[in-house]
Amino acid sequence: MSDEITISELAKLMKVSVHQIRYFEEKGVLHPAYIAENQYRMYGVDEIYRLSHILLLRKMGLSVQMIKECLSNLTTVQITSLFRQALADTEAAITQLQQTKHLISKLLQEKDHIPRDEEQVTYSIVTREEVHLSLWFHMEAQGYLHARRLIQHNGNIPDLFEADIHYAYDETDTVGMYTQKEGANDLVLPRGKYLSRHVYVQIETELKEHINEFYAYAEDQGYPYHGPLIMVEKSYLSLFTPEKLHYELLLQMID
Repeated sequence: MSDEITISELAKLMKVSVHQIRYFEEKGVLHPAYIAENQYRMYGVDEIYRLSHILLLRKMGLSVQMIKECLSNLTTVQITSLFRQALADTEAAITQLQQTKHLISKLLQEKDHIPRDEEQVTYSIVTREEVHLSLWFHMEAQGYLHARRLIQHNGNIPDLFEADIHYAYDETDTVGMYTQKEGANDLVLPRGKYLSRHVYVQIETELKEHINEFYAYAEDQGYPYHGPLIMVEKSYLSLFTPEKLHYELLLQMID
């Protein structure tokens, strides 16, 4: 019995497909030890080690052409550099996946806490942790976001509609547009109790009526408050309310 194994046995041993091994052969990075009289491709220990190296380098994200270069011409120093770059790329990918996981978790958590009946007017007192906000830009209090304004300020905020956009209304004729950023101090919403209401609108012109109702409710209930009215746009939650944008109105309560 031959000491070498067939391509199907090699594929089973290395947990890859025969097609994949043939592909590596076509690209010139792996060859059989010899071809038997029955035209079977036969592979020995050397080929097993070489395939192991190929699969390792593929796992690092290298192209087949780069693998061929690595196994044929690169020095130890150059191969070490490749591994260091692969490590950096992997760490960056892990960070990106963690951010995606955080976004998905946040979306599901927020979705579970919004009223299920869009038509039901629900006010509540919620306790919120301290939030640090970074100024994006100011606009007229009676103005609305539009495409031209977004493109004018798009360089100031990454991943625009993955973020909560905070509108801060005060006594002036302008509204500040903010996004959450750790350590920012343009506007800090302190930890404490807030009057909250979730609203859904098809067009932004409906927001003024909701804001007036919100102020009126706080006055009618005798709730003391201070600071600006905060309107938080959560565009990602609109996935669950087709054709309607989702906002949360907030007023900080005075203890």
